Amino acid sequence: MARPIAFDLRDRVVLVTGGARGIGLDAGRRLAARGAQVAVLDVDGDAAARAASAIGERAADFAVDVTDRDALAAAVEAVLARFGQIDAVVANAGVAPPTGTILGVDAGAWERVVEVNLHGVYRTVKATLPHVVARRGHVLVIASVYAMSNGAMASPYAVSKAAVEALGRALRVELAPYGATAGVAYFGFIDTQLVRDAYADPVAAQLRTLLPKWIAKPLPVGRAGAAIVRGLERRAARVMVPRYVPALAAVRGLLPVTVDLQLARDARVHRAIGECDARAVPPPPAAPAAAPSISREA
Repeated sequence: MARPIAFDLRDRVVLVTGGARGIGLDAGRRLAARGAQVAVLDVDGDAAARAASAIGERAADFAVDVTDRDALAAAVEAVLARFGQIDAVVANAGVAPPTGTILGVDAGAWERVVEVNLHGVYRTVKATLPHVVARRGHVLVIASVYAMSNGAMASPYAVSKAAVEALGRALRVELAPYGATAGVAYFGFIDTQLVRDAYADPVAAQLRTLLPKWIAKPLPVGRAGAAIVRGLERRAARVMVPRYVPALAAVRGLLPVTVDLQLARDARVHRAIGECDARAVPPPPAAPAAAPSISREA
């Protein structure tokens, strides 16, 4: 099949989850400015209504929890009743985990992140995909630079974003026979409330000092919103912001050999892990002074 033509956003209907604030809201404003109709979906109905009002007459709000399959199906029907079609989807809704280790973090908190960031994305895609296929449209799932980075002390976020990347790549291939397309967005640190809340944690603040400033400093939210619009218009397989992300992607196969080994040996990382585990309730057992030797049987 021939390569799909560029995606003209004029009069297209774009459904954006997590659309009430941050990246979703910025993308919604830019999409409307390009002539698209925007369905703003968010778990916070009041915030979704404010966002739709801020975007303007080309937007409408829909309150929904993306982890609730039945509620999501109803929201999709409401979008269809309002706009008559769904041409594109930006599966952006997500939450950040509490800073903590797998040993010490509350199991419910860990699983909640995966439920929203992975299962919520999948359920959004599943509910909207027949309509996107019918319109030969485009699906953009929001992963993260964490999809290719070590997720120490943020493991549920890294796990969910790596899985979202795999979901988006599979979609790209599976949609090809229908003339529809899919892409994956990889963002570094963007100046959203999610990132600000994460940085407010004292342990996360320590970890931030281990990164070069040009990585750790959050970028304006508009950089991500503009990249989403470009990605839709180009039917891009990958959307990457900022500039270091493509370079990281190019060498990701080396990261377990280099970065992971360095982190595992870094005393500052060890201290941060200790602080995370010390505040766990109940605290995990203390680490042994020296790792026990492991015998091997012939």
